[in-house]
Amino acid sequence: MGPTKTIVAFVADLFFSVRIETALSKRGYDVIVVDTVERLLEEPPGTPALVIVDIGDMGLNWEEAIQAVRRTWSDVPVLAFGSHVDLEARNKALTAGATRVVSRSRFVQALPQLVTQLVAA
Repeated sequence: MGPTKTIVAFVADLFFSVRIETALSKRGYDVIVVDTVERLLEEPPGTPALVIVDIGDMGLNWEEAIQAVRRTWSDVPVLAFGSHVDLEARNKALTAGATRVVSRSRFVQALPQLVTQLVAA
């Protein structure tokens, strides 16, 4: 059996969750959207290929989510996105274990390419 094609998106914003699901389902990925750390860890069947985390949403416990991914699936890449001006959040995400942090605009513009790079790595 080949590697899993499941991507978990830790995103509360409906606009971004729909955008992620639409862009990635067209490319053969199953996208599971969650907004709590508990659901992040219990939802995917098996190990996800990638976890996407919105670090711009202050309502999400994104730092804990990234740390939980690192503890549970140490080899799973984490793609975080947020405001390009919030360097503190960017640094916290990297410290927590994010593989890559990009601006929200870069995320929207290059999502399929970013996913391909991280899943193939």
